[in-house]
Amino acid sequence: MKALSLPLVLLAGCTADVAPEPSTDPDDVPFTYSELPLTDFVDPLVGTGGPGNTIPGALVPHGMVRASPDTYAEPGVVDAYRYEDTRMDGFSHTHLEGPGASFNGYSQILLLPQSGDLVVDPDARAASFEHATESARPGYYAVTAGGVQVELTATSLAAVHRYTFPAGDARVLIDVGSSLGTSIDGALAFSGSEATGHGEYLVHPLLSALYDSFGDTARTTVYTAITVSVPPTTHGTFQNGEDATEGADAVEGAWSGGWLGWTFGAETTVEVRVGISYISAEQARQNLDADVGDADFDTVAARAEAEWNHVLNRVQVDGTDAQKQQFYTALYRSAFQPADHTEAGGRYAVHASGDAEVLDADGLQFMTDDWCQWDSFRTVHPLGTLFEPELRDDIARSALVVYQQGGWLDKCSWAATGYSRVMIANPTVPILTDMLVKGLDGFDTDEAWAAIDKAGTEEAEGVPYGLCGYASLGTPPEYLELGFVPQACDPAQSASLTLEYAVDDAAAARFAAVTGRDDDAARYTARAEYWRNTFDTSIGYARPRNVDGSWVEPFDADEYSTSSGFCEATSWIYSFHVLHDVPGMVEAMGGHDAFIERLDRFFDEGHFDVSNEPSFHIPWLYAAAGDPSGTQRRVRETLESSFSVTPDGLPGNDDAGATSAWVVLASLGLYQIDPSEPVWTITTPAVSRAELRLHPGYYAGGTFVIETVGDPATQPYIASATLDGAALDRAWITHEEITRGGTLSLTLSDAPTDWGVSGGR
Repeated sequence: MKALSLPLVLLAGCTADVAPEPSTDPDDVPFTYSELPLTDFVDPLVGTGGPGNTIPGALVPHGMVRASPDTYAEPGVVDAYRYEDTRMDGFSHTHLEGPGASFNGYSQILLLPQSGDLVVDPDARAASFEHATESARPGYYAVTAGGVQVELTATSLAAVHRYTFPAGDARVLIDVGSSLGTSIDGALAFSGSEATGHGEYLVHPLLSALYDSFGDTARTTVYTAITVSVPPTTHGTFQNGEDATEGADAVEGAWSGGWLGWTFGAETTVEVRVGISYISAEQARQNLDADVGDADFDTVAARAEAEWNHVLNRVQVDGTDAQKQQFYTALYRSAFQPADHTEAGGRYAVHASGDAEVLDADGLQFMTDDWCQWDSFRTVHPLGTLFEPELRDDIARSALVVYQQGGWLDKCSWAATGYSRVMIANPTVPILTDMLVKGLDGFDTDEAWAAIDKAGTEEAEGVPYGLCGYASLGTPPEYLELGFVPQACDPAQSASLTLEYAVDDAAAARFAAVTGRDDDAARYTARAEYWRNTFDTSIGYARPRNVDGSWVEPFDADEYSTSSGFCEATSWIYSFHVLHDVPGMVEAMGGHDAFIERLDRFFDEGHFDVSNEPSFHIPWLYAAAGDPSGTQRRVRETLESSFSVTPDGLPGNDDAGATSAWVVLASLGLYQIDPSEPVWTITTPAVSRAELRLHPGYYAGGTFVIETVGDPATQPYIASATLDGAALDRAWITHEEITRGGTLSLTLSDAPTDWGVSGGR
């Protein structure tokens, strides 16, 4: 990592420095600190009800394997587990955190312990369960389903199940066809106490059909090696949920499965060890040996909990137990994705070319499965630069591996062939720039620039006209030629595409400036102004345009439809989506007073939607426009009204931890409005004190403390502030000011004040 001088463009009058040059490889610098039992404050069941779609099962930080329950539901759901359900499909090993949409997903390599008669039909075999028997903590999940006590734990590459069967006939069904997508092939074979096999799936059948002209898309093969601690006395196979064949040693084809069974004279416990791989069944066996070896269930579970406790202790907060539970549950989920898919022996599979290509890691942790960066670039990745800076280099290098293999930066990484193309614009551009401007530059910046510039100047071939949002890679030529994305290019998302590409262009300009590419910086700086081309100043709203430049009629700022021109939002929401030029946006809406009035209407009339990412930054815009007390009020209202520590405690999909990361940042009182600018907006934290332990290999500061003088619960406003004892009159702080260590002290008030009003940027 080299020290950088930051000629930051579009920084709105703020300057920032990067962290001092470490004297050694930053990853070799010891990072030790005292630990409290913080896993006690994590409830993995939060967000499993309602729309949250969270994972309640067992995993380690950024683990590839997530051993988690799948409840029985109608076809088409994307949430593997729903708190409202009463029957259990089984326990699978691949999961996305908080996804949206339908008829897609993982939930592959499913196991279901069964007592009594053999039942293989998925509709009939689903086991009843009650939440009273359920418990979960980081690295551990337990429930009694169908009369069998089930316990799960995991490592990064494997899982261990512990089943306590009652006396009588018992078995574990192994279904390699099960998936939230579609099974297209598979195989399972038995040899003594071991089962090996694989399933081949379309994880998103609709995208596979839609993008067929681009080659194989959405296919993945997941391999497994499974051993049981008690030698089985029976085994057999089934297919398509029927055709059970006692004694059969192998089965092949779609929707394949089988079982290993016993007859017990008394209650008996069986441990089942499951290795998972995207390379081969032999690699799955190696993953199991490397990660679990001879360790028993309790040892693996203790290791998993210790890993989580170590990570959670990077931020120690003071507050009520309820505040800590909300904070640490959210911080826990923020460390799920991207996942480390580096397998035993230092190999990984990358799928961007359309095939699973196996590469030597060569020191790289291959970080992927960040479905989707459009969600996570706003919160998860900026938080990660403070919370886990050591992963940033690997995340950047992994993005460049995908670029090398497939020719494009990914915008929604997954463990499947080709590019998912889900969501819009080029969100990896601000992710890479954010790392660079914070001094986390341990990746090939020349190659990164080539990837960024290609994404900004070219578009993948074969994109159907009318689908240039979800189907595109790169940038549509219409944006380059017209300065906006016309409605015909994508009726559902055209105006939001223009606004998102302008954010990406601002990030590209900053990346170019930092790396000495002045001409490129000027070119992208000019393009970052294209947001103005979709903004109708006569009415003060962003709106879609036709190819000839005329505004699309009719127009309703509150329309949310497939022809509104806005991605998963309305013009009310996306009109505030000028993340990189807040002063320009304020001016376009009529100046300061009109802008604040618009914000008040936005919240008071119910246009704000914290359940989806385009709204995430909007509460912080008050402070950016010179009204910090407005931010303090709206952030606190949102935390209190939209989030709780109950199963339905999230207002929307967790989206790869994006919503949880929003809770973490709001609780700390920090938010990065422009995800590629190293500046954090300050608001009143929800906790009374937070100590951030800064990785000494990347930041020299040791710790950064945020403390309050007064009670945040009853005094939501800031009266005054100091930074290391010196008065701070602005409602923002640079990343460098945080990472050099120190204390931000906030004196609170129960009424709005004028603190920070004169310290604008």
